Amino acid sequence: MTRDERIRLWSALSDAFVDNKVDYPAIARQLAGFDRAAIKAAFFEEVAPVCYSNLQAPIPPIWTAFDSAWLVETIDANQQARRSSTFRRMRDRALVAYLRNRLREEWHRIERELERQDSAETG
Repeated sequence: MTRDERIRLWSALSDAFVDNKVDYPAIARQLAGFDRAAIKAAFFEEVAPVCYSNLQAPIPPIWTAFDSAWLVETIDANQQARRSSTFRRMRDRALVAYLRNRLREEWHRIERELERQDSAETG
């Protein structure tokens, strides 16, 4: 996957974390052509760790969309921290495990829309 494709993937997935009605069909359309396993890994391991706190804030600061420059910079910084620190890798594994549980409904909604999209294209 190219860098631009990865950024496009991150940006689409970040839309699931806005404080507004989430348009899951639109997210799925943006994810067309991406491998399902890559989408799931990006959702839980890259995007969710930097965006989920928006859903937990009493007054979420992000209503419509995350700034893509901030998103890329923050995900890159997280990945660099993981590479350079054993403690950070362990901490992030625990966080991702928590997020897989906490965000399972959001992931299922994305997955359902991807399946609808796939069946509409083949049907």
